[in-house]
Amino acid sequence: MEAMRTLSLSLRPVRLEDAPLLHGLFSRSPGYFALIGMEPPSLEDVVQDLHTLERDPRRRAFLLFLEREAVGYLDYKLHYPEEGEATLSLLLIREDRQGQGIGQKALRHLMEHLAGVERLYAVVYGQNPRAKDFFRKEGFRHARDGGPAVSWYVRQLGAGPA
Repeated sequence: MEAMRTLSLSLRPVRLEDAPLLHGLFSRSPGYFALIGMEPPSLEDVVQDLHTLERDPRRRAFLLFLEREAVGYLDYKLHYPEEGEATLSLLLIREDRQGQGIGQKALRHLMEHLAGVERLYAVVYGQNPRAKDFFRKEGFRHARDGGPAVSWYVRQLGAGPA
């Protein structure tokens, strides 16, 4: 029997001074940006987005760490699209760390800590069958398409129908 390894994942709110670290994560995930039809953002783009994040009281973003190694990024918005709902706009795991259960662990952590949220939406950009399969396996169902390059998935949190 193979020994089980437990991932020690920690989430830390992203700060403006984390821009170079976040830019490095994005740079090491060119496949994701190719899927959505864009280049990885420049450091200046990351800085600008973090300034936008600071001004949006509903938006939350976290760096994901295994020990001291930054391995991913999680970005969501509370009370969007409606009160009592949240929308996960990006769960990015560095390409060399994908397939190790990190995304699953981060998503479950998020779902367990969304107090007062009844429904969690996940937005999948571009033609990304791996992301769509990931969310379906995690209990999300397709809710709607938001144009040719955006699919919305939803999962009920807590009791009640989706």
